[in-house]
Amino acid sequence: MGLRFGRIAVIGAVMAGLLSGCGIQQRLGFNKAAPEITLPYRSKLSKGAEARQFSVKVEAKGADIDAVRESVRHPATGYCLLTYGGSDIAWDTDSSGEWRATRLDDGDMIFSGVCTAR
Repeated sequence: MGLRFGRIAVIGAVMAGLLSGCGIQQRLGFNKAAPEITLPYRSKLSKGAEARQFSVKVEAKGADIDAVRESVRHPATGYCLLTYGGSDIAWDTDSSGEWRATRLDDGDMIFSGVCTAR
């Protein structure tokens, strides 16, 4: 029984190796995930002075806050989720509750927030 199981295991391993090179993984849906929609603006997250603080710089080229919001939210959510286990964020806001952005001379914007997940 042990010899038979060993042969089956070897044959299975060889078949898996052969099938991995012929595109069967992609046809079965085991390929790398690709985003359905790409974000419209490039962004880069930087850690802040305090552990949970961060800032996100967006190459906005003069766009308004609503246009860049998802490009800001995406890296921030990923950072908080992977680092602190939750995606809750307290964004730096103005008196109306709108996200506060620092606009740079080149049209880019910087947003700040704090990961609030426990």
